[in-house]
Amino acid sequence: MTIINACWLFIKSYFSKLYAVYFIRWQISTLVMMPFMYVLDSLGLPVIPNLIIAQTIGSIIFFRLDKLIFNFFDRIKSLKKDSKTD
Repeated sequence: MTIINACWLFIKSYFSKLYAVYFIRWQISTLVMMPFMYVLDSLGLPVIPNLIIAQTIGSIIFFRLDKLIFNFFDRIKSLKKDSKTD
């Protein structure tokens, strides 16, 4: 496999419904975490601790959502496999 083919396969893997859903979720998480970062910034907290705290809050909020997204797509994949074997 050439480097060009490997790069194309890597890029091609991003053209999927799963990536589109994850991309949208990622953008939503920016909007959700922005108020926390704004409050922490207005309290005079430096950027690095601010980011760590906001990311921690974001991970708590989006942990369940990510599980739902990936479980949903796993169920779809398993249903497709089951229908192909029938």
